[in-house]
Amino acid sequence: MTLKSIWRFILRLFGLEKKGMDEKQMQSNAQYADQYEDSSKINFTSIFANKLTTLAVSESTADIDGDNARADFLQDCLKDIWANRKRLASRMLGTGGCAAVPYVKDGELHFDLIPQSRIIITSKKGERITGAILLADSKKLDNRTYYRLTDYKVEGDTLTISNRVIDEYGSPATVEEWKDLADHSISGVDRVLFAFFKSPIDNRRSSDKYGVPITYGCDELIAETMECLKEIEKEFKNKKSRTFADERLFRPDPTTGKRILPDDSFIAGNMEDRAAIEIFSPDIRDSSYYNRLLHLFELMEKAVGTSKGILTAPETRGATATEIKASIYDTYALVADIRAVLENGIDDYLHACDVLANYYGLSPMGEYEVKFDWSYSMIESSTESWAQLKDAQAMGIKSKAEVRVWLNPNETLEEAQEKILEIQKNEPTMTELLGE
Repeated sequence: MTLKSIWRFILRLFGLEKKGMDEKQMQSNAQYADQYEDSSKINFTSIFANKLTTLAVSESTADIDGDNARADFLQDCLKDIWANRKRLASRMLGTGGCAAVPYVKDGELHFDLIPQSRIIITSKKGERITGAILLADSKKLDNRTYYRLTDYKVEGDTLTISNRVIDEYGSPATVEEWKDLADHSISGVDRVLFAFFKSPIDNRRSSDKYGVPITYGCDELIAETMECLKEIEKEFKNKKSRTFADERLFRPDPTTGKRILPDDSFIAGNMEDRAAIEIFSPDIRDSSYYNRLLHLFELMEKAVGTSKGILTAPETRGATATEIKASIYDTYALVADIRAVLENGIDDYLHACDVLANYYGLSPMGEYEVKFDWSYSMIESSTESWAQLKDAQAMGIKSKAEVRVWLNPNETLEEAQEKILEIQKNEPTMTELLGE
């Protein structure tokens, strides 16, 4: 049984059919995931998702600011989720949404990335999700598939987390590996303990619970583009030179009496009124086909909301730096939207880790702050950025440590400051030597 079918049983199991939960929406989410995961042909959704993810998160950093054990604990949590930022963002843009679900096992915090197709949002309060059902895991045993469902429900200021197991027909079942999973009740919580990263693309519906893929609404354009690519392939396959020669130039086969051709490039014929040999070699109509393909690529970029440079060549020839910035503004605006989603989602994820740390006693409590340092290399040159940093440091509004972190993104501020002190100790300036 497919994932599209299993939702019907899940909705019935939790009594959600009576509450007007849309089964078609669940099936659409599953379809988005299937389309994104399809690797049997050119996948334009994957191309856009991967390209925009690279522009959004590459050369960027995120850190926890705080001088306590809880900040150190959350820094490790952030490090783990940040290492998977490309996978997370690509799936969000490719399927419409993705959840990062933290959990504690053997005293350590881990997380799972769950696509939108395995999530039912049952209730929201503003932008906060207060109820959800996750298809958290699946397992095949004895030719049957079993599913583990996790139900999150906030009532008042208490979150209840419970687990259920069903088989592929929606009936309650028992799996040895999951039988000891306990239910939890956590007080002082106003949202579910996972982060939902929803695609910034408008779903064009009255309900905004779920996101849509980056190429949402481009089905007709994608179909036309795929057809154009097939025509180009057909054009090249059909292109084959033929040599027409008078049949008297070939010797007859002693068995059949038919004329024997040297190879399949030659065709025998009656050439009485023409030259004994003529060559037919039609030109490939590549110019017309590729002009249409380029036009379709440009239409798709406009439909998605990006500038040129995703499927087509960027407009950089003979352009000034200001003109280049203007030419990619649409793409940059979309990248900014993606970064805003990532910031909010990671804040929610760390909030969930913070609550779980309190519940399981993983570390002492303490204050913390999340800081993001996004790369602007797509609209700024490194030379300009370096000049601005040096001016800021000279004016006293940036420290040497911040400048060094820009040069060495893998270092923290504390590590950079230690390196600077070490350099100053080993290589004192003339002013320091003179004691002035």
